[in-house]
Amino acid sequence: MKKIILLLIAGCFLTVACARKLSRKELKERLEKTMADHLQQRQPSNSSHPRFDVLDVVWFEETEYYRCEFTVKMTLPEGKDTTGVMRQKVYKDFSKVE
Repeated sequence: MKKIILLLIAGCFLTVACARKLSRKELKERLEKTMADHLQQRQPSNSSHPRFDVLDVVWFEETEYYRCEFTVKMTLPEGKDTTGVMRQKVYKDFSKVE
């Protein structure tokens, strides 16, 4: 029984330790998608609020999160648009944006 438990613990450790590191391109795409999803979730589904498109991201890796600067295009329902910068923290598991 102890051997089985030790084997399961070792397997879990190896799975976590051998997690594949994302390439710069994959990480950029994942950060942009996470931010786009975050902005989309904050919008009511049946309203005529502005639309947000994430154009670019620059990031710095911290221990628990990525410190990001997103270039975002906002388009109003009547067609007017503007581009601005949003600074956010995206946690490394891509589950939370602050």
